[in-house]
Amino acid sequence: MEWDENFVNAKYHLAVVERMMRSYGEVGDKRFLIGIIREAAKSVSFLIKSFTKDSCEDVKSVLLKYVDGVTCENLFKVLEIARAQRSSPIEYARGDKIILLVNGKYRILTAERIGEFVGSIRKCIEKFREV
Repeated sequence: MEWDENFVNAKYHLAVVERMMRSYGEVGDKRFLIGIIREAAKSVSFLIKSFTKDSCEDVKSVLLKYVDGVTCENLFKVLEIARAQRSSPIEYARGDKIILLVNGKYRILTAERIGEFVGSIRKCIEKFREV
């Protein structure tokens, strides 16, 4: 029942993300956005493990059986952004935006976009409960 444990961990990390989003609204500190990205990536990682249930199938094709394409892309974007944030030599925060230097190009990530990612994770968790 490892997939069950992964699902519980995915829900836990989503709850952490949601608490951090509420705290970010009150405090507005850049560190909250970075923490939200990292926790969201952990949630997505556990969620993917839950959906695939240790099968050898392509992860994206398994997810597309249960969620729409936009939600699926948002989940993979979260993982991509978390990886980019770790390797970015430069990070700036300006208001509700984070600017990262990724492969020689500046990428801007807003708190609103992070909120969309969190919504996709929530939607995916709800869909998993139905399965």
